[in-house]
Amino acid sequence: AVALAAGMTGVAGAQELPAAYTEAGVIKSALNTGYAPLEMIDPATNEFIGFDIDLAAAIGEKLGVTIEYFDGSFEQMTPSLQSRRVDFIMSGFYDTPARREIFDFIDYLKAGAQFYAPTAEADLTANTDLCGKTITTSRGTSYPKTVEAWSEANCVAAGKAPIDIIVDTDRVQQLTNLRTGRAVAAVQGLEAVPAIIDAHPGEFRALGDPISSALMGIAFNKDQPELRDAFFAALTEVIADGTYA
Repeated sequence: AVALAAGMTGVAGAQELPAAYTEAGVIKSALNTGYAPLEMIDPATNEFIGFDIDLAAAIGEKLGVTIEYFDGSFEQMTPSLQSRRVDFIMSGFYDTPARREIFDFIDYLKAGAQFYAPTAEADLTANTDLCGKTITTSRGTSYPKTVEAWSEANCVAAGKAPIDIIVDTDRVQQLTNLRTGRAVAAVQGLEAVPAIIDAHPGEFRALGDPISSALMGIAFNKDQPELRDAFFAALTEVIADGTYA
């Protein structure tokens, strides 16, 4: 998206929203809060904050609409878009081949998967030290399959035991799994691990190199190209005027 957008300016007005959205003045997005620094709830105001929130608001301003959020579990976002409860997904949502089968994407951020572990797990110094051990990651994300593939290539292929994967429902449960020893490490996105470390000084640390590279995207139903294209034009302007940076 960024590469294509670099040569386009002033196009949001030319690519108009479908009339139904313009008349309503609202576009609905699925959201899964608790994923700092992309989407969180400000405890002081109870409002949604984060990078995705700010970027969506900037796009909405270009389009002349307000973004309305439906906050729920990560695994509920896909059915919410498919059932038309929401109009798009912009909430730490990776553009993967499987998801591309059912949705169109506008990619806007480079991301990927990263192991992190409690600082107390001093014997863990490399990703391969996790072979034969248990890690936890989030249900409904691409991370379980990413870890499984990495484990096959780097543990099993080397004659070591595979990584055992358990899934959690949210970050609170993930941290509980780590603190209680149910798992020795966890997987989150490159964009999220620094926020976890900052929020819990001295308790957690990144482990090894990232195990995947991915693109984060805004997802749309395939039969709504006009909505997708209007968002793309607005994002182009947000990049061009410096707001994205």
